[in-house]
Amino acid sequence: MKKRIKVMSCVLTAAVVTSALPFAVYADNGTEKIRIVVENNTFTGDNAAWTGTLVDKWVELKKDSTAVTLFKELMSEEGFTQTGADTGYITEINGVSAEGMGGWMIGFDDWYGNGGITAFKESDGTLENGDELFFSYSMDWGVDLGSDFNNTSTKLKSLEADSGDIESVDDSTYSLTLPEGVQSVKLTPVAENKNYRYKIYKDDYTPDEDNDYKRTEDISVSDGDKLYIGVGHASWHSWMPDGVSETVYTVNVSAQEAEHSDEQPEESVPAESSEESISQSSEDISASVSTDLIIEEVTEQIKSNDYLVPGYEWELMTLSRLDSLDKDEKDEYMEKLNAYISDNPPVNATDYAKYSIVADSFGPDYSGFYDDEYTDTYSDPDFAQKQGINGAVYALIALNAVPREKDRQASAEKLVDYILSSQLDDGGWTFYGDEYDPDMTGMVIQSLAPYYNNKTDEKITEAVDKAISLLSEVQNENGTYSSYGSENCESTAQVVTALSSVGIDADKDERFIKNGVSALAGLKSFYNTGEGTFSHTAGAEANKYSTAQAFYALCAYYRFSNGMTILYDMSDIISESNQTESPDEPENSAAEISEQPEASVITDDKEETGEVSGIIENSESSSPAETADTADNVSESSVNSSDGTVATSDNSSGRVIAFMIIIAMSALVAVALKKDRNKD
Repeated sequence: MKKRIKVMSCVLTAAVVTSALPFAVYADNGTEKIRIVVENNTFTGDNAAWTGTLVDKWVELKKDSTAVTLFKELMSEEGFTQTGADTGYITEINGVSAEGMGGWMIGFDDWYGNGGITAFKESDGTLENGDELFFSYSMDWGVDLGSDFNNTSTKLKSLEADSGDIESVDDSTYSLTLPEGVQSVKLTPVAENKNYRYKIYKDDYTPDEDNDYKRTEDISVSDGDKLYIGVGHASWHSWMPDGVSETVYTVNVSAQEAEHSDEQPEESVPAESSEESISQSSEDISASVSTDLIIEEVTEQIKSNDYLVPGYEWELMTLSRLDSLDKDEKDEYMEKLNAYISDNPPVNATDYAKYSIVADSFGPDYSGFYDDEYTDTYSDPDFAQKQGINGAVYALIALNAVPREKDRQASAEKLVDYILSSQLDDGGWTFYGDEYDPDMTGMVIQSLAPYYNNKTDEKITEAVDKAISLLSEVQNENGTYSSYGSENCESTAQVVTALSSVGIDADKDERFIKNGVSALAGLKSFYNTGEGTFSHTAGAEANKYSTAQAFYALCAYYRFSNGMTILYDMSDIISESNQTESPDEPENSAAEISEQPEASVITDDKEETGEVSGIIENSESSSPAETADTADNVSESSVNSSDGTVATSDNSSGRVIAFMIIIAMSALVAVALKKDRNKD
């Protein structure tokens, strides 16, 4: 989560735009400041811990300050609680928690963009003097705050000035008449759809330069000056669906006794390249970087951080599936997770499921770590559906991660029915609305993969096949996928994971190769070579969530290529003694299930697996480094040769047979000893 659970983790704007404060307020005595507002104007009633504005304060911006550090420091100073800032996904502020369709949105200068709270730092210029950060609660995926992905308008809803009279002349022109003696003005635009960023310029409209003015900033003006306001320029990382373009407004200034200002806008550094050239260069780079090398670099990068803590579930799940975690590491994380859950009990099905999935991935000593009550909670269809289809999908994935008791099958069936009933006419699924979203479509396919692979239900097969056809049709010409008009890593990772989960090769299958670029290559185009990180959009800064999802997508593809169980099928690491009846094969015993092939691979249609991050699973006898040659062949198969994939078998069947032999031999020894005792 996604996201992607990405909707709630996107950079979003506040619902209520308050009046711009004088520049001196945040730059007095040479001290640089930013404004932080925490507000809840949507979740009201007796169940709300608080409503209105919790805090509205200008705080000092220091060297190396980040949005995370400033927010945490302010919450601590004011005596308020918060959960999730360190991970970039805030789930609770002073008792108001994400629940159902509700959650915290992070806004930057009245704009809902493509990054999260971790995207803003003083060190790289993304957090500057005069910036405003809003933490606002939404009950409807941002629509109630002015962010609507179904609205493609790039027009202004309103435009105000702190001095003079401003009037609309026509669809793209305003007139601003200033009183005598006034030589500066602040403008406060409000976009019709706050997914599209606006910027203010003087004298010339230069959207590729950084000489724009903030809404909190005084603009020196005189008679005859022109100000420009652009809304939704593509280079500003706005959500730009196909066919949508920016809107530019002109503000003509007139004033009495105007004196022409000699001050010129500070010269800015031109952008290095367009989005198109960045994307193309990234594709060229990705073609020369092996999947195995990417996995090694990402693994090293993750382990260079404080990673054995809550908030790294998907990375740890992936590392475990790569056999890159030892028992001490697993024990340390589980101890910290226990303490964390004790203080911060899960509130959503996705949180319950996430913790269950990572524990199952650690193996038989940890699978079943949570009791029946815990599993009953997230697997309850009514509870899961409170979070919409997202909750149902993750609950189903968690239920099927390891063989569960027979009485869990009823819950799984209800979740499947709900998911199938939510399929759109175009064949996809979405968080909300009536148009497909590749992220959600990919996640649904992953949840239905165990049933699809076993061909247990024609309805499931038909639904998944229809979704696969849709994903083939909507793939971008550079191999990537877009959500709400933005080519991004997470959407591409979810598709690669989904394809692998149902036996489709995301690197070779012709349905997922566009203009000579495969979906796997498209995913790699977001990789920052040598850094062990992925970016949300090509050429942008590293993003934790993009890295996590791409990491497990690569792992899913590796497992598919080597004939292993799919990413979320943990049966290969759960011992026979811990297995019960499989939800897909209720008549089979655990031993029979273990002896069957670990994955049903469709050789004609090949695909990738995974959920939100790519990983590589290795057999017991090999490490990622020892399998480099095989992984290189797999990852570069679309570029080099069609026979580059080297299939390896998993050792679980051999272990089961060996275990059975040991039991049989032990039984023979016991019989012999009994006979000897009888003789005595």
